[in-house]
Amino acid sequence: RTYIPVMSGENKLSWQVKDLIPNCEYYFRVKAVNKIGGGDYIELRNPIIAEDPKQPPDPPVDLEVHNPTSKSVTLTWKPPLFDGGSKIMGYIIEKLAKGKERWERCNDYLVPLLTYPVKGLEEGKEYQFRVRAENAAGISEPSRITPFVKAVDPIEAPKVFLAANLQSGLEVKRGDEIILEAHISGSPYPSITWLRNDEIVRPEDIKKRITTPKKKGESVLSIRDSIRADHGTFTIKVENDHGVAKASCEVNVLDIPGPPVNFVFEDIRKNSVICKWEPPLDDGGSEILNYVLEKKDNTKAEMGWVTVSSTLRHCKFHVTKLIEEKEYLFRVFAENKVGAGPPCVSKPMTAKDPFSPPDAPNKPDVEDVTSNSMLVKWNEPKDNGSPIIGYWIEKREINSTHWARVNRNLVNALEVKVEGLLEGLTYIFRVCAENAAGPGKFSPPSDPKTAQDPIMPPGPPIPRVADTSATSIELEWEPPVYNGGGDITGYHVYKQLMGVKEWSRCTEKPIKVRQYTVTEVREGADYKLRVTALNAAGEGPPGETAPTTVAEPKEPPTVELDVSVKAGIQIMAGQTIKIPAIVTGRPTPTIAWTVEDGELDKDRVVIENVGTKSELTIKNALRKDHGRYVITATNSSGSKSAGTRVEVFDRPSPPRNLTVSDIKAESCYLTWDAPLDNGGSEITHYIIEKRDASKKKSEAPVTKPSVKGLQHNVLRLIEGVEYQFRVMAENLAGIGPPSEPSDPALAADPIFVPGPPSCPEVKDKTKSSVALAWKPPQKDGGSPIKGYIVEMQDEGSTEWKKVNEGDKLFPTCECVIPNL
Repeated sequence: RTYIPVMSGENKLSWQVKDLIPNCEYYFRVKAVNKIGGGDYIELRNPIIAEDPKQPPDPPVDLEVHNPTSKSVTLTWKPPLFDGGSKIMGYIIEKLAKGKERWERCNDYLVPLLTYPVKGLEEGKEYQFRVRAENAAGISEPSRITPFVKAVDPIEAPKVFLAANLQSGLEVKRGDEIILEAHISGSPYPSITWLRNDEIVRPEDIKKRITTPKKKGESVLSIRDSIRADHGTFTIKVENDHGVAKASCEVNVLDIPGPPVNFVFEDIRKNSVICKWEPPLDDGGSEILNYVLEKKDNTKAEMGWVTVSSTLRHCKFHVTKLIEEKEYLFRVFAENKVGAGPPCVSKPMTAKDPFSPPDAPNKPDVEDVTSNSMLVKWNEPKDNGSPIIGYWIEKREINSTHWARVNRNLVNALEVKVEGLLEGLTYIFRVCAENAAGPGKFSPPSDPKTAQDPIMPPGPPIPRVADTSATSIELEWEPPVYNGGGDITGYHVYKQLMGVKEWSRCTEKPIKVRQYTVTEVREGADYKLRVTALNAAGEGPPGETAPTTVAEPKEPPTVELDVSVKAGIQIMAGQTIKIPAIVTGRPTPTIAWTVEDGELDKDRVVIENVGTKSELTIKNALRKDHGRYVITATNSSGSKSAGTRVEVFDRPSPPRNLTVSDIKAESCYLTWDAPLDNGGSEITHYIIEKRDASKKKSEAPVTKPSVKGLQHNVLRLIEGVEYQFRVMAENLAGIGPPSEPSDPALAADPIFVPGPPSCPEVKDKTKSSVALAWKPPQKDGGSPIKGYIVEMQDEGSTEWKKVNEGDKLFPTCECVIPNL
């Protein structure tokens, strides 16, 4: 026996063991454990079999009585909810006649099924029934008792049901047997009649095809050697004294389809024809899947039929590639899933057009000429029997001999806008019409037209009064929205004193600038002003101002910064600082720009004042350009200021005081100080670079850009290589310039003096020499031992003397001292 732990360390006196294998035998043992250790086991003497305990089953459930007659009933029930831990061997059925006190057993042997026909009942008596289940442990309590059931034959109206495979109809091929099966019930048993399309089916009417009766409760109609005419609705009618019932089945006998009908021709042409037909009157009981169309040269008897198409889904097909003036016959077959039926043959047909190409249109007209387009119009010509489907337009430069097609596709209109013309060239156009017979002749060419824009007088300018004084009116205007197709050559200005009808022109000659000072006006009077534009076509309509009073206005200054800069400006170094503002006031204020806590760099700051607009611009902004910029407007009515904060972000300055320490063969430790200027943005990290001091070019960074602090331990150096390092700081603006390179640092472990060798031993001696040997020191100080120095002392002396000759070292751990 091999024991397996199932519980350990639990302070309990019982334990449920799970995951046992059914019907296997198991031994168990238990021991107690304290701080000292475990005691002896106590073990079961006999093994335990892993099986559920057995007991009699629960009673059966859902006992029901079915189909009572004068001699019998049928009982059904469901198994017990719990089988008692043992398989149900069978059931015991008991009955109790009304008025009796003792239950009688109905079955001699256990019933293994969940149904049982109880027979031998006395007609007219009433009975109750119950069922018990039995397993290896015993017999269950009885089920619930049924209500009293009387042993009498039922009175039942007739019922009839077709077999399940006939519920959605029956489909057979011609020659196959038609078998219709029905299930019948009713008491008394009903009479049976089969009908086809509401007519009684008589075996003698269908020759070899006969009706076959079956056992009671079933009826079968069988028709051998079926033909297409046998399809229809078959009905079985059953009837007794209590009613009539019917059931029907659609029977389809599949056969090849009949021939298509009504073959006609449409749109006969010299090279093509449209063939049309109608589906067969009889589709053979199956959907028409396909039509096969064939043609034949009717002028040559020896020529056979040629397939035009064998995959037609519709009753129409456009046949092409016919030979003009040749006579043809066509025929078409219908196909269903059984096969192809007989053909429908057409009448003879001769391939020829019933019409001719259209006449030529009249000479086209050309309108709406511009520098790159013209509108070409024409009249519809005679179509000669076939509707015109479109037009082809061609163009030719007047000095060329080549006509070029204008449209890639037929134009279904009587005009077309021809674009893509070359300015200054002269063009003519011609048109031809096309119908089903093809394109006709071209029209005569149009009159020549040169591609150039027409010039009209310009539209009205848009004037506004910019300013007034006691003796003048300052007028400005925007150019016309429409220049008439030609360049604006100048403007005229007119004035009108309110209350006077006449307008007087202020300008002797057209002026090209879009501003004018109107003089010779009376202070306090109201005037209207007009501006007209001129081009090569002449003077256009005027643009007019509202009435304006001649007076010297006084308004305190207002300063409004552009909404894009009110909340402040944040830019990167090298970008352009632009601070736009609107300044108003009468008289026109003087404008001054300043920067708080500093002075403007006059060599780099550009201030532009145009009308009410004032803008300060600094290109290639530097870090030092940050600060609060203020614009101040002043006139005789007061002063007004507005300001905004400018932040210029730049890369940080170089880190400082880079120091290398704790140098080892494969690593060293770097420390540095933060840059004096972080560029206006927090330092995100530092990048460290190294290089071989014997080379000029730096290697790749020794760290990923993630050094946050001001120190870093550099690893993976190559021993014996002399390195220099530098550090760069990075912020949101980018990587700043590097620090000053560090002093060269040799990648080597630090060297210390070696430890002492072992005490020398005398290995040999003569009267004038001695041989010594010793062991090397335990620590070499981080560097290989180059050699050894040996000293000696005369007995009685306190002075040690060097044995080595000059600066020579003993290379090994032994030596011979001569001349003693």
